Amino acid sequence: MSIENEADIDAADHTPRMAARRQAMIDAAAAVFFEQGFERASLSAIVRRSGGSLSTLYQLFGSKEGLFEAMVTQRCAEIMEPLTAPHLPDQCPRETLTRIARGLMGVLMDPEAQGLWRMVMGEGIKFPRLPEIYFRCGPDPLQAAMIRYLGELHERGVVQCPDVGSVVNAFCGMIQSDLFYRTVTGMRPIPAAEEIERHVQKVVDLFMRIIAVGAASSEHVPGHAPHQKGVHQHQ
Repeated sequence: MSIENEADIDAADHTPRMAARRQAMIDAAAAVFFEQGFERASLSAIVRRSGGSLSTLYQLFGSKEGLFEAMVTQRCAEIMEPLTAPHLPDQCPRETLTRIARGLMGVLMDPEAQGLWRMVMGEGIKFPRLPEIYFRCGPDPLQAAMIRYLGELHERGVVQCPDVGSVVNAFCGMIQSDLFYRTVTGMRPIPAAEEIERHVQKVVDLFMRIIAVGAASSEHVPGHAPHQKGVHQHQ
C-alpha cells in the first residue's frame, strides 16, 4: 500500500460517516460479546448487526481483540470524566470524590458493564489479553488519575494521604464493596437509585474522614506539630 493510500484511509477514518459506522460497530460488538461471549462471538455477526463490511471493521479495529479494546475504552471513558475537568485540584475534594463515586457506581451497576465483567472473568484464563485490556483501559487509568489528583492535594496540604496508592485502592474497594459482587453474581437485583446514593454518601463520608488533615496526627496527637492552616484553607 502506498503512502498516499494510507493517508486517504486515515483521512476517511475521521469523516462523520466513518465515525458513525465505527460507533455502530462498537455498539453491535458490545451486544454480541455480552450475548455470546468473546470466544463464540464472530465478526460476521457483529457486521450483520451493525451494517458495513468486514473490510471496514478490519480497517477500523484490526482484529476482534482491537474491537474489544475499543469497546472497553469507550465504555470506561465516562467514569474518567470527573477526573479530566480543567483545574480539578482547585475544586472541592468532597464534590469531586462524590462525582467519581457516582460515576463508578453507575458503571458497576450497569447491566452491560456487569456482562463485560462476567465475560472477562469467565474467559480471561483462556484469553489472557482480555483482562489485560480490561484493566489497562478501565481500572488502571482511573486509579492512576485519582493518585495524581489526591497526590497533588496531599502536597498542597488539602488532604492527608502520604500512601496515596493504598488510599486510592481503598476508595475503589469501598465503592465496589459487597453490593457489586452480590449484584453481578445474581444474588440480588440491581439496587434502586436511592440505595446507590446512600452507599455513595456513606463511602465518601468515611473516605473524607480518612484523608482529612489531622485525622491521625495534627492537633489530636500530642507532640505532633499542627498542620499549617494557611495551606489547609487554600480551597
